Amino acid sequence: MIRFIVRRREKELTYTYSSTIAIIVSIILSLAILAFFGINPIIALAKAFVGPILTTYGWASILYNGLILLLCGVGLVIAFRAGVWNIGAEGQILMGAIAATWVALYLIPDAPSIVMIPTMFVVGFLFGGIWGLIAGVLKAELDVNEVLSTMMLNYVAYQLVYYLVMGPWANPLTNYPVSEPFPESAWMLKISGPIPVSIPTLIVALVAAILTHFLIFNTKLGYEIRAVGSNPNAARAYGISYKKVVIVAMFLSGGLAGLAGVHAVAGGLLVPQLRRPEQISRGFGFIAILVAWLAGIKPLPVIFTSILMGLIFLAGFVIQVLFARGIGATNIFTGVMLLVLSVAETYRRYEIKIEIHGFTRRGS
Repeated sequence: MIRFIVRRREKELTYTYSSTIAIIVSIILSLAILAFFGINPIIALAKAFVGPILTTYGWASILYNGLILLLCGVGLVIAFRAGVWNIGAEGQILMGAIAATWVALYLIPDAPSIVMIPTMFVVGFLFGGIWGLIAGVLKAELDVNEVLSTMMLNYVAYQLVYYLVMGPWANPLTNYPVSEPFPESAWMLKISGPIPVSIPTLIVALVAAILTHFLIFNTKLGYEIRAVGSNPNAARAYGISYKKVVIVAMFLSGGLAGLAGVHAVAGGLLVPQLRRPEQISRGFGFIAILVAWLAGIKPLPVIFTSILMGLIFLAGFVIQVLFARGIGATNIFTGVMLLVLSVAETYRRYEIKIEIHGFTRRGS
């Protein structure tokens, strides 16, 4: 007879320990799955994980992905700390991309970089924040499930981008669904010199992580966010406005994802322009959930987990190209990691014992 005994640990394992184990196990399992489909795991590991960190182009791609995940991940930390499950970062990224396009092509197309780039970031934050605010108001005022509302808003944002690149913002010089290229003053890599990363986005992302850490752990609003996320009823009893916290958290969370959208269209190696939604955010909004959880829902560790997930995301793409596999290669890594991370979170909190015919085996 087999019996499982689950008990809460007197002292929980650290997020660093559980996240490290989760990452290692998920990579091993993912490579094992790839081996089942005929891909040599040793070659895949060397080409997909080691190869990119040895080249300038590889680091350019890792940092491009990582900065999007950093901004989204920090935003999700705010929402998750408030107990709000923002699954809409994907749509909020797209709204930031729309904002950047509007600023660059229509609002101030002749402005110099010193005006253009900050304006794109400010308007991108507002567009993404408003998209998050919609779900926040629905949650606070009508108790609409935020998972459903943010997911639905993702699809609305998708269709809005499609409408723009195939309609009023379509590039008349091509039949491909893209906007006209941004003016050079909006090309972030051009003002970044030889460094293969958007310096403006790097600065914005690092400052956002530091300020978010300060906000959550050193301000009254941060205390209210943590209180509502830990126990909404107790927070209400102490006079904390649940509605205010939810609305503010969703606005800030969406705004940071909007900043990621600005970077997605103007901070990469491709010509800056609005493109099809799947070319702007290739699942970054969902991968950012993993980034936030791997960081233990803390802003500063997101700096490191975002770069790591940027590498893993690139590794999936490299495997797709080298071994002629579909997008499933990337999905394998992210899906397995999500599953392993869920198990690791349980293992971090609980001690598991297995009793077999009178013998006890303890998992600790």
